[in-house]
Amino acid sequence: KLSSPPRSISTRAASGGTARCQQSHIWLTRCAMVRDSDRKERHSGDPKSSVRAPPKKAGGGGKFTLGRLGDESGGGFQDRGDPNFDPDEKRIDPDDGTAYKFDQLAAFYKGKFTKQAIREYWEYECTPVKSKRVAKPKAGLSGPTLAESAAESAKSKYVVKAKPKPEGKRLSPEDMNSDGPLAKEIAAVIPYFPYKKLDKFYDIQGLLRHPKLFNAMCAVMAKRYRKMGVTKLAAFEARGFIFSPVSIKLGVPFVLLRKDGKIPAAISSSPYTKEYEGIDSINVQKGLIVKGDKVVLLDDLVATGGTLCAGIELMKACEAEVVECGCMIELKALNGREKCMKAGAKNVWGFISEDLLTTAAELPDGYVDDGKALSGNRAAKPIPESRAQLGTAPT
Repeated sequence: KLSSPPRSISTRAASGGTARCQQSHIWLTRCAMVRDSDRKERHSGDPKSSVRAPPKKAGGGGKFTLGRLGDESGGGFQDRGDPNFDPDEKRIDPDDGTAYKFDQLAAFYKGKFTKQAIREYWEYECTPVKSKRVAKPKAGLSGPTLAESAAESAKSKYVVKAKPKPEGKRLSPEDMNSDGPLAKEIAAVIPYFPYKKLDKFYDIQGLLRHPKLFNAMCAVMAKRYRKMGVTKLAAFEARGFIFSPVSIKLGVPFVLLRKDGKIPAAISSSPYTKEYEGIDSINVQKGLIVKGDKVVLLDDLVATGGTLCAGIELMKACEAEVVECGCMIELKALNGREKCMKAGAKNVWGFISEDLLTTAAELPDGYVDDGKALSGNRAAKPIPESRAQLGTAPT
């Protein structure tokens, strides 16, 4: 019979419930207003400030701080059981740019913000400092560290030192003179032998045993011809070929003047009598010497001048100008200079005269003059047709 409460009780209960509901709604509304006011206070309208921090002019701790002093209570908190937590780790507080450990940062912000806020600030706002850690040796292990081993191995490495390059002899003005100080020094290392029926056969192999002197000889020639406007250097087979470094120093072509049958497409000189015995001729490859070339003829020695005169005639046949006949040694008594000048050379230059060549070779026991001189009755060869095509003939 009493399936529902009496009307008066229901009415009172309903009216009482409504009152309690209204009171709860008012309380929740007030809480929301408090939270909203707190949120508005903690959010800054300054676009340059952090979401969590009000600007300093509003009483906050700065752009990167977490609020006003006294807003929250609490202290530093970090899970020290976390294997990734390092109590010695330092991070840079963006508010002042200084590196702190977590405990130092938490102690500074203690009482200002909650533990969770401080931890989030540490994790997301502070920048870790990259520190160089030195690995500590484990207890019980002995021996040198890795750094000590590396230093020891560096000491024990064999370092190959480059050999110092030989320094070239510096030329003085006196060294450029014929029979000067350098000429005397070179003459002292050139011995003479009784060879090819000659009492004195000067062996330039002695100079080649002294690279510095040989380089100085080539430097003298290069310095001499640099101002002459030389376009080609032509050297006689075979000892004239040793002066090829002169062309490298000058940067001009080096032309080989060879004997019969040694060069293709050859233009040949007229036969000449050699200073020893026999008759020979000189050849140059066609096209190497052209019209208008200024040529220097190089040889190791000028004696009777027969070889040089043949070379002069060959250059004239190619319509080139012989600027000079340059030789390391000049035997003045044989008058080769006058013959070359008559043949058409503008000048003849000898660096060392025979008077300085006084070094006799030490002959081994049982020495025999085995030089093969050519027979004096060797027949002269006819002038090749290729030279006749040039429209000139030697005199």
